[in-house]
Amino acid sequence: MSERAFNGRILNVNLTTGQHWVEELPESMYREHLGGYGLGARLLFDRIPAGADPLGPDNVLGFMPGLLTGTPLFGQRFQVVCKSPKNGGWGDANCGGDFGPSLKFTGYDALLVYGAAARPSYIYIDDHTVEVRDAAPYWGGLAIDTEDRLKDELGKKISVALIGPAGENLAIMSGIANERGRLAARSGVGAVMGSKKLKAVVVKPELKIMAQTKDVLQTVKSSLQGFNQASKTFFTTFGTTGITANSA
Repeated sequence: MSERAFNGRILNVNLTTGQHWVEELPESMYREHLGGYGLGARLLFDRIPAGADPLGPDNVLGFMPGLLTGTPLFGQRFQVVCKSPKNGGWGDANCGGDFGPSLKFTGYDALLVYGAAARPSYIYIDDHTVEVRDAAPYWGGLAIDTEDRLKDELGKKISVALIGPAGENLAIMSGIANERGRLAARSGVGAVMGSKKLKAVVVKPELKIMAQTKDVLQTVKSSLQGFNQASKTFFTTFGTTGITANSA
């Protein structure tokens, strides 16, 4: 169990070579860039070469839980980041569901995927195993059907982020699905995953995150819940952006 809101390390997987390695990050990296988009932008800036083809092996695909993901504070989301095939520049997509917390509960604050596999593959991660496995039996399958198959075969406790036929065929409108229908839908991230012949990322969580500031997080959570309950028409009037405006 981590006593912080972060694990202090990220997992790197190269699909071209099949190699993986763990990278330790200093606390200053989190203080400067937090998690999610911020940390993802900082890491990818140093790792994607100038002029890289968004659908080529030089692009890097990052799965980035937020800094508070996995803590008692609500908002358990993750970001997918890469060079976008839609605009040739920065690409990101945000998603809810169980994948973000589950990735952090395997002991990593991010997964960065490099290169491209020679054949359909998926990445399997738990707290002591990282493997690139054959995904040929799942290639061509719909996302929800494939997630159900993987859970039948590997256990119900896994979390899965995966693509369907649209991503496999490099459709730039395609996203990355998890938890039977939630979708990281922006920036063509599904096409980038498909270009790497990566059908899915499967994580089996074992650890827990227990932030040192748990009492502070609970206070913030209670305050926001009380504010939302005070006005039943708040979200109808302002939408989710109203929370940001209220805290500014």
